[in-house]
Amino acid sequence: MQASLKKTILIVIASSAGFLLLLALGWYIYFNSLFTEYQDGHYKFSIKYPKTWKVMIHPYANVAVVFLRPKDTALDVLQENFNVTIQQVPVETPDLASFNATVKNQMTAVFGKSINIIVDKPVQWDWRLGHEIVIEAPTPDHLKMVNAWVIRGGHQAYIMTFLGDMNKYTQDQLVVDAMIRSLELQ
Repeated sequence: MQASLKKTILIVIASSAGFLLLLALGWYIYFNSLFTEYQDGHYKFSIKYPKTWKVMIHPYANVAVVFLRPKDTALDVLQENFNVTIQQVPVETPDLASFNATVKNQMTAVFGKSINIIVDKPVQWDWRLGHEIVIEAPTPDHLKMVNAWVIRGGHQAYIMTFLGDMNKYTQDQLVVDAMIRSLELQ
């Protein structure tokens, strides 16, 4: 193969890789520009959420914040939402593994066979280990629920929950993942 042809091929490959990298960087910057940060001084955490979502601060006891996604149409029955609740960790479940088992047992006791746990995995926030489960309830409402939690100081659980239509979840998945990853305890 001629040296000039090899050089041309390398230039095309390098240019393509550079273009793709620039495109990915542009998408990342654009995606992050869609978010703003919520700071909660009472519960001492922050989380990023989409600027277009409605915020309800401390609507109920132990519910720090609820973020409501705008409805797609006026006919939407379910409004997708993401909330952060703070729960005291029971003395009998002092570690993350025990707390995980308790949460899963409670969910299966309440919902029985109407739910399917499709993801059940550990997650990491900086140096803190947490857990995430994703649940689908196909009948009767086609619900998708994403729960992720972390325990602070062995006594306080920060639980993030997304609830939405499982048929529309693909449009929310990147946002939900970004919100979960953005949690910072202060």
